[in-house]
Amino acid sequence: MDKLKITIQVMVPPYSYQDLDTALAIADAALDRGHEVGIFLFADSILSTFSKVKPVRMDRNIPVKMQEMIANKGLRVDICGICMDYRGVRPEDAIPGASPSGLPELAALVASSDRFINLMA
Repeated sequence: MDKLKITIQVMVPPYSYQDLDTALAIADAALDRGHEVGIFLFADSILSTFSKVKPVRMDRNIPVKMQEMIANKGLRVDICGICMDYRGVRPEDAIPGASPSGLPELAALVASSDRFINLMA
């Protein structure tokens, strides 16, 4: 099978719905198969990169899981910069490897991807 470029857009809060867990599971499986994967976080999903999150259950520490996938598997994570500003999340509050981005970058990701998945709750 050829290597695919996959972009996953997530738009909902990380701990209110399972969308972020689903996105990370899809990304993890695709990365393990050698595909290139990027996640674009939009609206409240940007809170999943907030490094000061203190979840009750460690198996749902989404920022840590995402950071590990960035460092160990090459996951690309783009964060909507306007969404960050609106929610008071500064770039230095985000996990290492997650990059503030914007709609032009999202458009480029979608245009260059073989598959686009949009999780909106």
